[in-house]
Amino acid sequence: MNLEQNLTAALMQSQSLGKEAAAEEEAWPAEAHLHQPPEESQLLLPERSSCLAVKTYLRMCGLPFSERISENAEFMSPGGRLTHLPLLRLGPVRTFAEFEPIVAQVEAMQAGSSLGSWMTQDQRDDVRCLVGHVENVFTLAEIHMSFVDAVNYQRYTAPRTGQPHPWPLSVMRRITRQREAQRLLKVYQWQEMDHDQVLHEVGLCADALVAQLEESQEAKEEGAGFLCGSRPCALDALVFGHVAAILTTQMPNMELAAILGTYPRLLAHCRRIDGRLFEGKLLSVEEQLEYPE
Repeated sequence: MNLEQNLTAALMQSQSLGKEAAAEEEAWPAEAHLHQPPEESQLLLPERSSCLAVKTYLRMCGLPFSERISENAEFMSPGGRLTHLPLLRLGPVRTFAEFEPIVAQVEAMQAGSSLGSWMTQDQRDDVRCLVGHVENVFTLAEIHMSFVDAVNYQRYTAPRTGQPHPWPLSVMRRITRQREAQRLLKVYQWQEMDHDQVLHEVGLCADALVAQLEESQEAKEEGAGFLCGSRPCALDALVFGHVAAILTTQMPNMELAAILGTYPRLLAHCRRIDGRLFEGKLLSVEEQLEYPE
């Protein structure tokens, strides 16, 4: 069997397993806990974005969960591709971390009643691709601005990464986290980018999201639509999580927030979600922050 046949067989097996998982709809457990470190003292921007995106998604799904503040949440995590947070514990045993794995698990459990069940299979595949792209661009930009920008690292990132540990463990932990961030940026070929290139990538992603919004809203007969139609989907939750976190996280260098501030349609979309799910309290903090000219 050649490589192409192997890939085809693997794809067919994956699709078959996905259909079987969708057919077995599970009940949402009575105990669902979302763990994250303390936001005021430990949580970094990329982690806060991921945590907020997951909270938004679960609220959009109407699924009950309790929020748990755990200083060792990152060590409780089963792992992940980018941030390892938040950690979702379903029942006494099962744990999942980061936005995409949590969404995949919720979709498998909810099957025909999931948030994106109104879409066709092709539309759901498109949303997964968009989610992966947006997650990469925004998270890598946030990691770059947190660990590579010297001022942000010294005044924001380093104190938070070392905060829960005594000296000299705090110093060792800061060094480890910085190396992990640099290694991750290298994997995605972002380590050599300067600030202007990072901001350019974010701008391109924001342009694409605005175009997606405009296309979706033009296709609707009335009212304001979401990113992929008249109903919300995982992409709306992810975008809101990143945009809201970037706009409301006070850092020495607020260039990411300043770039997003030039996209009023995208901000209006996020404020609409904020009003529906968080009573407009999250983005009200934005008015108190100062962005560079």
